[in-house]
Amino acid sequence: MTTMNRFNRVAILVTIFFAIAILDLAYAQQRRKILVAYVAPGITQVLPWIAKEAGLFAKHGIDAEVILLTGSPRLIQTLLAGDIDYALGGTSSVLRARFRTPDPMIIATTTNFSGQRVLLRPESPLQRLQDLKGKTVGVTQYGSQGDTFLRDALKRVGLKPDADVSILQMGGIPQVGAALLAGKIDAGVSGESSLVLIQQGRAKQLPGASAKDLKIPGSGATLSVTRRNIARDREGIVRFLRAYVEAIHYFRTNREGSVRALAKFFRGSTAEQIAFLYADQREVFDPLPIPSDEAIQGELDRETDPKAKTMKPSDFMDLSFLREIEKSGFLTELYGKTASPGR
Repeated sequence: MTTMNRFNRVAILVTIFFAIAILDLAYAQQRRKILVAYVAPGITQVLPWIAKEAGLFAKHGIDAEVILLTGSPRLIQTLLAGDIDYALGGTSSVLRARFRTPDPMIIATTTNFSGQRVLLRPESPLQRLQDLKGKTVGVTQYGSQGDTFLRDALKRVGLKPDADVSILQMGGIPQVGAALLAGKIDAGVSGESSLVLIQQGRAKQLPGASAKDLKIPGSGATLSVTRRNIARDREGIVRFLRAYVEAIHYFRTNREGSVRALAKFFRGSTAEQIAFLYADQREVFDPLPIPSDEAIQGELDRETDPKAKTMKPSDFMDLSFLREIEKSGFLTELYGKTASPGR
């Protein structure tokens, strides 16, 4: 074998080696492990879990771990610290973080209405919001979506939060429920996760004391990322949101698979309770989960920070990812040409 032939063989082998290394690196980046955190075990928090259980993250080249991290302020702090990649939680905490820093950014929502409501024990004699005067109400954390809703609701009926009504932070939704059932608080604020307690007959809703009853504009949980993540991995965020959008389709159209996933998500709930939740909430998600300006503005209107008056809903959102997905025809692939995919 001539020296030239030997050189050519070595060159070919080196080229193949580097090509394989580049492909391995690209695959590793594509399958980078991401961490998704949700704030409470409720239906509007279930989409990342559905995406994982149904294999939709894997389908879109994402290796994701989905974890519970209670308390929206804590959730957003963890996102800003870079310890998680995606945060699904209360909108008010996102807004307050944005008053102080360019991060985080909302890229999707769950619903354009809040599911917050005031819960009582079944035997409670309280009949209206005004009856909470002199009582103690539990929320997850100060500054959380539930806390913000409660303070706004009390003001609407002429009650002063912390003066007329004691507000205690309990740590998370499970802790609010446990404190209520144990009689340590007179009432508790919860989102749609309270439907399980109501269906079980272990709690009831205070009449007229939900965001829907009071016509309080707002949003459900919102999905947020940091600007750092947007700059670093735009293509990865698009793939994540395609899985997120497909999870909505899966939830709306695949009862058997969704109920199976919900049984794991709501550990300890009976098959009857899971079926109740699914039937009640099956169409709660818009096919294209874009936050409305009205919902975000409703949240802004409740903020006391002076910056809330100078900012507009678009300052908190980057909807380019969902608009890209919309233009790609992905919704038509999922729902067909005759379906109405929402906004």
